[in-house]
Amino acid sequence: MVRPIVKRGGYKLLNLWTTDKGTFPVVFCASFAAVGATGMSLRYLFTNPDVYVNKEERFTELHHTLEPRGDRGSSWRQFRFRMANLQRNPINQSRQFDDLFAKEENQRV
Repeated sequence: MVRPIVKRGGYKLLNLWTTDKGTFPVVFCASFAAVGATGMSLRYLFTNPDVYVNKEERFTELHHTLEPRGDRGSSWRQFRFRMANLQRNPINQSRQFDDLFAKEENQRV
C-alpha cells in the first residue's frame, strides 16, 4: 500500500508547529520556565529588603542607615531559611545553626 505524501510546505508557521507532536513538550517547558522566572523576579522586586522603589531611599548612599520599615528583611530571611532547610542534611544539622532554629519565625521548618 502506498502512503500519500503530505507536503508541509504550504502550511503557515503556526500550523507547521502544531502538526509536529515534539513541539508540545518544548512549548510546555518554556512556558513553565517563563512563569517561574517571572514569579521569582516579581518576588525579588517587591520583597527583597535591598530593592528600593521609593525615590528618596534610592538616592541614599548608606542604605543601612535608613529608618527601619516594618520588618524590612524578616520575611525575606524566613523564606530563605525555609528553602535552605527543606531536607535535613549534615550542613543544616550542625550545632552552629541551633540558634537559628530556636527563632520563633523558623519554628515551622
